Amino acid sequence: MLELILYENNKTSVIADNNLIKEHIKRDNVILWVNVEDPTPEDMDFLSKEFLFHPLAIEDCLASVQRPKIDRYGDYLFIVMHAASLHINSEGSSSRELDFFIGQRYLVTVHKKSLNSILSCRKMCLANPNIMAEGPSRLFYYLADMLVDNYFPILDIIEKDIDDAESLMYQKQTSENVNRILKLKETVLTLRRFIGPQKELVVSLTRGVYQPLISKELTIYFRDISDLLASINDTLDCYRDVLTNVLEGYSSVSSNRLNDIMRVLTIISTIMLPLTLISGIYGMNFEYMPELSWKHGYLITLMLMLLISIGMLAYFKHKKWL
Repeated sequence: MLELILYENNKTSVIADNNLIKEHIKRDNVILWVNVEDPTPEDMDFLSKEFLFHPLAIEDCLASVQRPKIDRYGDYLFIVMHAASLHINSEGSSSRELDFFIGQRYLVTVHKKSLNSILSCRKMCLANPNIMAEGPSRLFYYLADMLVDNYFPILDIIEKDIDDAESLMYQKQTSENVNRILKLKETVLTLRRFIGPQKELVVSLTRGVYQPLISKELTIYFRDISDLLASINDTLDCYRDVLTNVLEGYSSVSSNRLNDIMRVLTIISTIMLPLTLISGIYGMNFEYMPELSWKHGYLITLMLMLLISIGMLAYFKHKKWL
């Protein structure tokens, strides 16, 4: 679905008709923000024909997941960034791709699902047209800043889930809790896999090498975004270490519990060994066994077996094996 937010004469308006969008693209005295949500091949073909975007950039937009990057194609930039998803408990991935085309008088955004940063910036542009008056690069900054800010609620959710999972892990060790920890670690690693390259991308924008498409005045603002991404990356590293320690702690506790069980079973087997030997000897069917004719042989044998058991338990206790 294509939607155009048009800035003209200090006013912004929304246009959803492709024919009207095509007419405004040809004009020179306006600023355009074309947003494409859940793009179809027809939508991308429209962008390719009207904006003359490179086929490789169009192909990257249709691909499933692209690494954060920035490419320069003549008079426009193609940028891939990733937004955080608020549904980390139900989805395998917690990152959603957002593609940008930045020209002198237009910004094109392409994404497969609704994003909070897009919705917030759209609402802001319609309420305050001066935002778009500052140009496409400024609009890109606002979107990138909102995109990064939306990571922090996700980090808060992950931190709470880690605390809950850590508490449950030592209270009740079940495979369900282990799977929960593993899923959290997968989420953290997924986020971290995109945050690192994304930080490098933003750092490159602070060097002023993409002028005039990215104005020099925005350098300090992108430096602030870079600092935020560095903070997010450090936090994710901390979460990863905590989850690793929790899993190692679970493994250690499980090993100790298994050792305790094996020690008890070994003691029981050791005690049963001489008792089995005695019962085995007197269970043989030989005709001439003097003890078999004893009047109190059975009781004597039971008492002997009991004394052996008590003696071995006392010895194990003395050695602190129990």
